[in-house]
Amino acid sequence: MAAAGLPVDILTEFPGWRHGSRAGFRPRRSGFCLSAAEAALPIGCLRIQLSPAVLTTPYALALLRDLLRRMDSGVQFVVIVEPGANLAELRKLIEAFAPTAGRRVRFAEMSCLSVFAQDNALAASTNDGKPVLLIPREFRQADHRALDELSIEKAERAFEMPVVRSRLYWEGGNVLAGSDRSFIGADSIAENAARLGLTAAEVTSLFSAEFGLDAVVVGDQASAQYDPETGTMARSGQASFHLDLDVALLGAPGARRKPVALVADPARGLDHLSRVMRERRLFTKHFLPARQAKEAIRAGYEFYARERHPQLLQYAALLEKAGYRVVGMPDLRLDPRHDVFRTVNLEFSYCNVVAGLNHGRPSAYYLPWGIPELDGEAERRMRWAGVHPVRASSARIANTLMSLSGGLHCFCGSLVGGGPPPASKL
Repeated sequence: MAAAGLPVDILTEFPGWRHGSRAGFRPRRSGFCLSAAEAALPIGCLRIQLSPAVLTTPYALALLRDLLRRMDSGVQFVVIVEPGANLAELRKLIEAFAPTAGRRVRFAEMSCLSVFAQDNALAASTNDGKPVLLIPREFRQADHRALDELSIEKAERAFEMPVVRSRLYWEGGNVLAGSDRSFIGADSIAENAARLGLTAAEVTSLFSAEFGLDAVVVGDQASAQYDPETGTMARSGQASFHLDLDVALLGAPGARRKPVALVADPARGLDHLSRVMRERRLFTKHFLPARQAKEAIRAGYEFYARERHPQLLQYAALLEKAGYRVVGMPDLRLDPRHDVFRTVNLEFSYCNVVAGLNHGRPSAYYLPWGIPELDGEAERRMRWAGVHPVRASSARIANTLMSLSGGLHCFCGSLVGGGPPPASKL
């Protein structure tokens, strides 16, 4: 196995393999359980990363400032900064953000590349309720995200809790945890099958054992294909590269007993396309004259909506089968494989949210896009889902993060204990 590039430690998941046993694949339970963020529970503590990239730092600081002001005063933040950062000046800066900032923010020095803390660790707890942080087996070494890989020793000092390395490859944005099951993107199943030498079913059972929750695969496993030579997905089986761009789990808000999930709905996005097309700022900074750019972008929205919508309906059906009430959210995207209009953000979606209480109300913190009709429709849908919509920051921040292929949920990692157009609509 080692000669073939497959990890030999996976052999321990086959009981009695040294003695020729035919017991098969029986993964050991980890003794941990992923923590589910729920709209009706307080947000304890969030991990925030300040990337060394100069262009992202002011936006990350602005978003941290807004979160300090708009989240409950009990929410704590651990902010990861590059080793050698001027912590004294950073503390002065943070203390000016909000009256309570000085006691709510703690800095920890650790190397990281991006501002998206969700991907490199997941919050969990042991069977006796003690907090733990799970980190991936490793990031793809051919990808720049490898520089976001956390050191166990440094992370334990920074977060003051045990940090455990997973047996599996994953990014946190492709894993969603509910109260009794986890949802794993099909691409993560394909990647682990290729890199660990397991079947898709074995990988799924290993996710169940690892995360302490029955794992449900979301997406088309037959289409997902990982290329070991390039270390990348050759073909995706998902509607987006990460589940949290298309799905948000909110738990059971208020007195509702049924858990709720938000799912991206391109048909609802197209309902507001005419209004979006009146936003002149979206069409004036491209290589084409505004009129031609507008026509091309409209056609791109309609084409990608038709392509994505059937798979998102399958997502919705899967969640409903799992016991969720599904609420469709307006969604407008361009196919990233053919998007040549990236001088401004043209991606509008409302599923990358952070769930938790706000002044005692079950809430979903989200980022608005600055298009009143679209933002207003999203807020109405959130209220219908049973949660109070909270604008976590500004449209400027939202559009900047999405230009980096991320959003609010991507930005906020959790810590336990402190912490023709589609016709149907979802």
